[in-house]
Amino acid sequence: MVEIFLTIGTAYILKKAGVFSQDNSRVLVNYVLYFALPLMSFKAAHGLGFSKEVFYVGLGAWKVILLSLFFSYIVGRLLKLDSGNLRSLMVTSSFGNTAFLGYPYSFSYYGEEGLRFAIIYDNVGSFLAISSIGFLIISGKLSLKSILLFPPFLGLILGFFLRGYQLPAFLERFIDFSVASLLPVILFSLGLSLDFSTLKKDRTLLVIAIVIKMLLSPLIALLVFKIYPLDPIAYKVSILQSGMPTMITASILLLKYGLNHNLAFASAGIGILLSFVLMPLWFFLLSV
Repeated sequence: MVEIFLTIGTAYILKKAGVFSQDNSRVLVNYVLYFALPLMSFKAAHGLGFSKEVFYVGLGAWKVILLSLFFSYIVGRLLKLDSGNLRSLMVTSSFGNTAFLGYPYSFSYYGEEGLRFAIIYDNVGSFLAISSIGFLIISGKLSLKSILLFPPFLGLILGFFLRGYQLPAFLERFIDFSVASLLPVILFSLGLSLDFSTLKKDRTLLVIAIVIKMLLSPLIALLVFKIYPLDPIAYKVSILQSGMPTMITASILLLKYGLNHNLAFASAGIGILLSFVLMPLWFFLLSV
């Protein structure tokens, strides 16, 4: 936990000191999305192949997301929210930060094997869900192109396709060298993107979003993933991934389409802080 906290905290302090700006996080995010993360996805898929764990982790992730969407929709209707706030609450409560925060936690607790399952949950579950049903909720239309051309997803597919081929030694070294930069850059970009200026707005919706996303969703996951014949680490990583705070990408999409992005960014920021308490708690409960 120390390396996660210190990396995020250092980046946030340096931003406040004027050494970096929040806009600098975009460069780091592009580095992750277009270089390091596709290589990590390729490595994970090439090492795992398409197995029952891949299928069940992806299927379970979809079930958790859909059930979270259902519960947040019911709550929103009971509160008689307008369409914009209802859709914002559903997205904020259901799509988690399974890459930028989920990868470091999974690696910290379960090592390289845990990270591989976290990537499967993120790519097959979270990414496909936000790119399809999530995008449909936010914008009212579906974008197949955004799914097929997303670099980490392409890396995943290529890794599965080349599963039976031995890579040249120099290429394996290049991938390992590049992937080593992934987690520190992810955490540093998160620290630069933290912004707590919107916390006074939509307090009720903020509490509801965090409770559903970080408490109810992992409880749902405990039941969903229990019925599948999963490796213990795959099971535990899936629970952790289900309890991650609001997805940064979802927050950006809400901003782009004129919905309640303040709710999303506040939920993501507070959720990161709460994760320093909740993730060790989930890790302890899953280890008992």
